[in-house]
Amino acid sequence: MYNNQADIDIKPLVDLIRSNWKYIVLIFITTQLTILFVGLIDFQNPAYQNSDFHKYLQMANTSPSISEDVIRPFVYRIIIPFVVGLLPLDVHHSFLLLNNISLVFLPVILFLFLLDHNISSITSLLFTICFQLNRYIFQFNAWNYFQVSDTCSLAILFLSFLLLKRNNWIVLFLLIPLGVLVKEYVLIFIPAGLFILLDSGADKKNYVRYFVLSILSISIFIIIRKIIISEGGESLFVQYTTQVIYYSKPILLIKRFIIPFTPFGLMPILFYKDLFSFFRKNKHFLVYAITVIIISFFGEPERLMTPLFAVYFLFIADLYQSISIGFKKEYTIYLGILIFIISFIASFYHIWGIVLLPNKEVSEIFTVCTNLAIVVIFYILKISKIRLKLS
Repeated sequence: MYNNQADIDIKPLVDLIRSNWKYIVLIFITTQLTILFVGLIDFQNPAYQNSDFHKYLQMANTSPSISEDVIRPFVYRIIIPFVVGLLPLDVHHSFLLLNNISLVFLPVILFLFLLDHNISSITSLLFTICFQLNRYIFQFNAWNYFQVSDTCSLAILFLSFLLLKRNNWIVLFLLIPLGVLVKEYVLIFIPAGLFILLDSGADKKNYVRYFVLSILSISIFIIIRKIIISEGGESLFVQYTTQVIYYSKPILLIKRFIIPFTPFGLMPILFYKDLFSFFRKNKHFLVYAITVIIISFFGEPERLMTPLFAVYFLFIADLYQSISIGFKKEYTIYLGILIFIISFIASFYHIWGIVLLPNKEVSEIFTVCTNLAIVVIFYILKISKIRLKLS
């Protein structure tokens, strides 16, 4: 699993990309189609006057200076607004360009991440496309193109798993500290990364490297908060304690654990034995999942659960692959098409998306129906697998 040899280049990762270039080209095409059909936020709409993206706009408009008038924690996410301010385009088109680039990299990294965990190319492609159809994790960020920090930091997070596995320390030392300045939740990687080293029997040199990398990244997180003084916004402690009380309500726990991953939101609950088995084989992902869940109580559950997306889709893809082995090729093709269709229908929403629904109530009906439909399909698939073994 883990390469203990000092490998400072990224050639193994490049080789993985080269051997799957046709799939990656297809992912690029589906990404552009998704961006095209989802549409763009009307940033002048009064309904969004208090939305987060106005902070990023304010920061970009003052770049290369730092606007300390922006409230915490947005004022600390300096890299993307800084780059936007330097580009020879107007601010809105600069955000749109950077977001398009990051939205291309994000599903490509998910695809490589799935491949890297023994998921077949065609299954990896299927669930990467399903990810692109997810209305909260992918399509929201396509629609609200000012959220480049979210998509970029997610890409950095899961690229870091690929790099650590290949022992690419130089790239990691550049990527993660920079990622902290993109958005602070890149630090979610640190506890899981330590468990990767523990499980793989890494040598002492790599533990030292990882310790230095962790200290450097955490130091940047702290130093930037000492250098940039902002009086607006709540402190981390106040923000967390307030949100824990509010978002622990039962209905909001559903919003946290099920709705963001529609139509696969019920899978970990109803296939809990498979989930336990998955985490037994991947203890570092259990640590990572717990870290994400804890941090998700800092605010909106749908958005703050998004760092879990690659592990979530890996579990679903691994479950699908394990119980579909042995079926006829035609059967798996039809099954894949059906999963795609349900994922497409699950993307329908009343605020953004390829197909806009009339209101919130209709969106809720689509959410419930598509989540149940996926569960039924996987149950039928699993029962068929059992019968196939007995026959």
